[in-house]
Amino acid sequence: MKDKTRNLLLIGVVLGLVALALVFFPRNTSRRNALASRALATQVLAEYLAGKFPGQRALIVANPFTVQRGRRAEVYQFEQAGIDGLRRGFGKDVQLVGVAFPELRREVLENPASIQLPVPTTTPLSYLVAENSFDILMKQNPSTEIIVSLIGLPNGVTETELWKNPKMPKLGLLLPDWRVLGDPQLVTQAIRSGKIAAAVLNKPGAPAENAPPGNDSRAAFAERFLLVTADSLDDLLRQYPKLF
Repeated sequence: MKDKTRNLLLIGVVLGLVALALVFFPRNTSRRNALASRALATQVLAEYLAGKFPGQRALIVANPFTVQRGRRAEVYQFEQAGIDGLRRGFGKDVQLVGVAFPELRREVLENPASIQLPVPTTTPLSYLVAENSFDILMKQNPSTEIIVSLIGLPNGVTETELWKNPKMPKLGLLLPDWRVLGDPQLVTQAIRSGKIAAAVLNKPGAPAENAPPGNDSRAAFAERFLLVTADSLDDLLRQYPKLF
């Protein structure tokens, strides 16, 4: 009976994740627009990384729930759109090590009801994957030089080898929840140092994710997103003082 209850609670957590991912994910045309928007965001992120670090090896970190069967089709489509965008952006300039799925926290599996997600959050999985899960992925993929995460960074990442060791891979992030790093100053330091090589953020006042992106991909990206790098950081902070 306890196991059944735990499974039902875990299903509740997963369904909550699905609901968050599908806030702007209705059917048909709007769904295609949302998929195109995500693919555009990851493609531009990958293009920047490929131009900055040609010849290096990248690992994509993706949603571990998508390796499980039985989810709504949109969940898999949403994840695949991000991966496809990265592949296009990397092209032949960056070697893709693979797509990896971090371990979930023990509490998520044992007692899902104990997990409280901050609302809103752009990356709910930051609070569901194990603190050291990216360290484990690095041991499994030691040739990695760039980590591109579609799910943000684990809560507590600042205490891990990935963060503390300057020899660990640099990071490319999609819509990260910066609260996992605690101090906004730590965010800017990580970007200036190159630890976070690039991050795509939602642009304040941008159109809804399911709005038609138009034919000009560069214009569509500029309308919807911000590409944060060491080079663009100061200008963006002048325009958006509360960016982090």
